[in-house]
Amino acid sequence: MSVADPKISDRTAAVFDWLATELSADADLELATLVRHLEDLGRPDVSRKQLQRCLGLLHARSIAISHLFRERLAASSLPLTIGLHRSATRLVSALGKISAGYEDSLDEIRHRLGRTARNTPEAISAGALDILCEQLTIAHLAGNSAPYEFWLRAHAFFRDSRPDTTANTKPGDIPDNTAGAYKYLLAFAASQPEGLTGSELCWLAEYLADNADSTSIRTTPPGEDELGWFWIDPDQDTPPISISRREPPHVDGLIYFSAEELARRATALIDPLESDAPLPAGLPSHLGRYEAATLLRRVREYWACPPRREHSRRRNQYAVRVCCGLDTIWKMLREPGSARQTRHSSEWMVVNESPTGYAIMQVTGTANDLNPGMALALRRNDDERWTLCVVRWIRTETPEQIELGLQVIANTAKPVTVGFRNANQTRPMRPALVLPAVAALGRQQSILAPAGTYSARRFMLVSDTNRLYIAQGRLLSLDMQTAAVELFQYEIDPYPL
Repeated sequence: MSVADPKISDRTAAVFDWLATELSADADLELATLVRHLEDLGRPDVSRKQLQRCLGLLHARSIAISHLFRERLAASSLPLTIGLHRSATRLVSALGKISAGYEDSLDEIRHRLGRTARNTPEAISAGALDILCEQLTIAHLAGNSAPYEFWLRAHAFFRDSRPDTTANTKPGDIPDNTAGAYKYLLAFAASQPEGLTGSELCWLAEYLADNADSTSIRTTPPGEDELGWFWIDPDQDTPPISISRREPPHVDGLIYFSAEELARRATALIDPLESDAPLPAGLPSHLGRYEAATLLRRVREYWACPPRREHSRRRNQYAVRVCCGLDTIWKMLREPGSARQTRHSSEWMVVNESPTGYAIMQVTGTANDLNPGMALALRRNDDERWTLCVVRWIRTETPEQIELGLQVIANTAKPVTVGFRNANQTRPMRPALVLPAVAALGRQQSILAPAGTYSARRFMLVSDTNRLYIAQGRLLSLDMQTAAVELFQYEIDPYPL
């Protein structure tokens, strides 16, 4: 296609000239240029047909630009800086405009204005879903949720990608064809991405790009013995919902999704990652072996057996003092006196609560270096003990507004140091918190330690807050692993080595 073609406007010619250049390493410059050209192509003097002629090349360039930002976002904690948050927001908006261009192409085909051998509903929907995959990934990397009407658009593209008739297809099954990108969206959403760090999200995105095809989509409901299924209502702007969490409504047209095979593949990959065996080829490089195994262990549970909410949340509104991070909590608990402890904390507002968790929003101060999976302590007033929690998810629509979802793990804690006895590797003593036993739950005393602390069955425990106490502990079970902490039950070993 020549830019000298008289049917191409100057604005469209400028777009083609830019698309013919090499991708720059300056992500902000590339994004600014993309946004400017999309605005030019949306002006009244540019016909819709000219936008369609640019769409394929804009698709490839926007994906390349987005991958530049993935690296920056993966290395950033929440909330993002104002500049990076603005860039991520502009990128999500630009990707949305490109997907809207695909919608216009589908409208033309529906009216039989632009159908060609290469311009079919299946091909257009596949391109659109590919853009939506990138849009959802960037939105979560920035600490946001899916844009408004994102899921309605994704469901509509998937329906348009389905052929009218397919031979040799079992009743109720949906053929793959262009379903790969849609499966990525469903598997990504089922992984509870709001609870993953930036590096984990980037690793997972690359992993799902290669493995999401192993998931299953069908139109018939699963049987009572089939666990771990999700349901989707294409007429609602909602992601897949676990059947174990909420029963599907009695309406026609529902889609059912299972990531059970994806969970099996994750299980087969965890052992090689945790051993000294050679790494399987083609794995993403954003995480080390231990971190990748920890991530797969968590998302495998979401894919195979999504958790059921046991308690409903009650709306509330009262102030609490919050201390973020295991190291900070450890230092705070070692300092007697409320005045000294207050300097380690800031004020937040509880917006809803249940017996097992909270949702809180920042009120004063500036929160930095927040990541899903980190430890957090809160209390309502100085007379109460600190409640220990783990951050399950983070939402930050703007850098100034931060909301955290918390899972309560204990109502008090004691600071100690622990060191595991591993003959193959010497490890330093690390700060940790001893959590009390919960007889009603059958839980022994537990230790909350930094991620990567656990390396053997036996460890040394030292407490020196009131008096010096040294003991050898024996690990009973590893109950939780996140990118920041791990929680394990233990007992004092009566026969120390």
